[in-house]
Amino acid sequence: MINEILNLDNPLNKFLQLGIQALDKSREITKDVDSSKSSFKKDGSLLTEFDLRVEEEIFKILSKSEGDIITEEILGREDNKDYCWYIDPIDGTTSFSRGIPLFGTIIGLTYKKKPIMGLIDIPKLQDRFISVENFGAEKNGQKIKASTSKVLSESLITYGSPQRFEKEGMLDKLQIINSLAWDSRGCYDCFGYSLAFSGAVDLVIEVDLNLWETVALESLAKESGAGFAEQSSVNGKKNLIFGSKYILQESIDIMGGDWSIQ
Repeated sequence: MINEILNLDNPLNKFLQLGIQALDKSREITKDVDSSKSSFKKDGSLLTEFDLRVEEEIFKILSKSEGDIITEEILGREDNKDYCWYIDPIDGTTSFSRGIPLFGTIIGLTYKKKPIMGLIDIPKLQDRFISVENFGAEKNGQKIKASTSKVLSESLITYGSPQRFEKEGMLDKLQIINSLAWDSRGCYDCFGYSLAFSGAVDLVIEVDLNLWETVALESLAKESGAGFAEQSSVNGKKNLIFGSKYILQESIDIMGGDWSIQ
């Protein structure tokens, strides 16, 4: 898929090249770091010196394109152009700061507000996930497909921080899904999300995500054949459910509220 696009004479070629260069630079900076000192931001999330360094380097690379850029730590540019990049330099700062090797970089690209490209790199595992609209999704150059599990009782579910679900008033609903599933596990950041795209887990449920995370996830979900639903969180961010299309609606019904299936 990647080679096919890189041989095309269209805008996707350059955007994909720059996206890959950005992931390469992020991996170069973080792959040999065992842990990092961190500080708390005003919203209670962690920040390390490497978040800023990775973001600055990615920003430099992606600025070579004609797209706008929205990032986590740097204000960047407004999303007024047809193309817009969304960057999470280190998804899983807690993992990164504590030496847990499941952090990564997430980069998404939209065209006229629609996600068309998703890139995730997990440097310590040397795993890279890439999706491009109408070209499918790959892990380390190999085509991947989401799960086609038909029922919750035979499905493996993964989810994020229970504290976040509690703040959303959704912890009891999550517990119901967990009780109905064959098995359920907590997930770590982009590593956990990526498991749904390769079919290793059947469904991911996560809450309180930012746009610089969700753009890439939506692209990867669609191109891997996963179902994808989103809901506005209590603080204006996004709650997501993605994975097997066959158990998506049942999970939405249990979680409740207004969900949009993309």
